[in-house]
Amino acid sequence: MAEDVTTDTQRAYRGIEQLAALTEGVARHAPTEGDTRPYIVAWGLLAALHRQAHAVTLLHRKGFGHEAAANRRSMIEHMAQIRWLSADGTVAVDSMNRALQHSQQKLREAADEAGMEYDPTIADMVKATVLPTHRDNRYTSIGTLLASLQPGLLAYWRGETQLAHPTLTGARFFFDDSDDNGTTLYYAPTRPADTEDLAERSPFIAFALLWSAMDGFNQLLKGEPWTDELQRIAHEGGLDEKGTAPRL
Repeated sequence: MAEDVTTDTQRAYRGIEQLAALTEGVARHAPTEGDTRPYIVAWGLLAALHRQAHAVTLLHRKGFGHEAAANRRSMIEHMAQIRWLSADGTVAVDSMNRALQHSQQKLREAADEAGMEYDPTIADMVKATVLPTHRDNRYTSIGTLLASLQPGLLAYWRGETQLAHPTLTGARFFFDDSDDNGTTLYYAPTRPADTEDLAERSPFIAFALLWSAMDGFNQLLKGEPWTDELQRIAHEGGLDEKGTAPRL
């Protein structure tokens, strides 16, 4: 098992760098017709996702794979939004803007309640914008979006949420009260010896999520120029043999 994890990790480091190299000169492949907003928004999400992937690998190298749960959770959300943009384009952007209206209103209410001063210009502009309704607005709920993309993705996201948030599940990694003689406290996350620590696979998980996002973004580019390279990277990185690189 340890050898398998080491191999996956080495593949992941190499694969993440190869995916990053693909984005060089991406503007040459920008769509020139129709609504270009999905491409622009997806690029913003993809650039952030690349940084999250590097953050995950850095934390892993420093022995903080467990603590990277919040980053992995964020990567799932970014990937899902990019896949949505690649599938639904304009509708996805409009739905995201409706979600922005809602979150901006909640932010404004919280600031007002706290008596905070702020420039209302942007908040007023966002509130006044009229956006069309669409049945796909339901995908602004991350749970609904994840469930629509791939079986198991929502469960995995919820698992990462348990580690990223202050939950009893997360706290349980730092103590053992199963011994009748007393409770053992830990300074580092500790699992029973007979269970696999998925945190050790952080780099490979980051690689798989980044690959899926890149595959989705490629569909927004003119001529889908990355197709062959993405398939090569998936094969060399072991994604296809593990069944973790589906075209969602």
